[in-house]
Amino acid sequence: MTDRKPAPQADPTISSSRSSNSGSLRADIHDMPWVVSRLLNGEGDLHTDLAQRYPNQPLMSLFSTQHVGGRLPRAQAVLSVQDGSASMTFEIDMTTRALTCTFTLYSMLSLQFDLASLNDGDRAQWLDHISQRPERPLILWSKNRWRSDYLVWSRRQHYTNVYAFSPLHIEAAARLTSDVMNKLMAWLAESWGVTREQAAATAPEAAPAAVSAASESPLSAW
Repeated sequence: MTDRKPAPQADPTISSSRSSNSGSLRADIHDMPWVVSRLLNGEGDLHTDLAQRYPNQPLMSLFSTQHVGGRLPRAQAVLSVQDGSASMTFEIDMTTRALTCTFTLYSMLSLQFDLASLNDGDRAQWLDHISQRPERPLILWSKNRWRSDYLVWSRRQHYTNVYAFSPLHIEAAARLTSDVMNKLMAWLAESWGVTREQAAATAPEAAPAAVSAASESPLSAW
């Protein structure tokens, strides 16, 4: 008798997982990307698998921010390598809080990933979980899951690997130093207007240790 493979279960550490029900996941399993399947089913070591898929990721060690636009203000965080040959740009529409992430190589080629459909719960829950330094990768995505662009974050003590995936079969990867990752988290929290207390409140089972005294601003909360 052939063993039946168990249906994937919603992972509470992944944004929007609470909006997904087991029925929809079973219906979607036939077109589920291997990255999502392995993460939801806890199969193998996804951190190692992705690192081997992208063995020479550029190391983003520089961080800067700016505000651009007039009537349509946008906040930008630019991460780059020491020689400027590769960079990542996170851009947030300050009106809608929609996020885009652009990977650029030698000022010649750019790949842009659009996470415009994230809601407040997605943002806050991801910030809460990633700040707790999880042992396995986390996905930042919306209720559309892999049918729209999403980011996979694999955080370790001294660095964080970021992988971007698109349903158009476009992928990108980069590595962030721990200092740059911390600055990016603080910038995202400030630009999205999310405090640590708000983020912890969105977690299905928020640990008491994750909640600290109220801070003066979203930036200092992270």
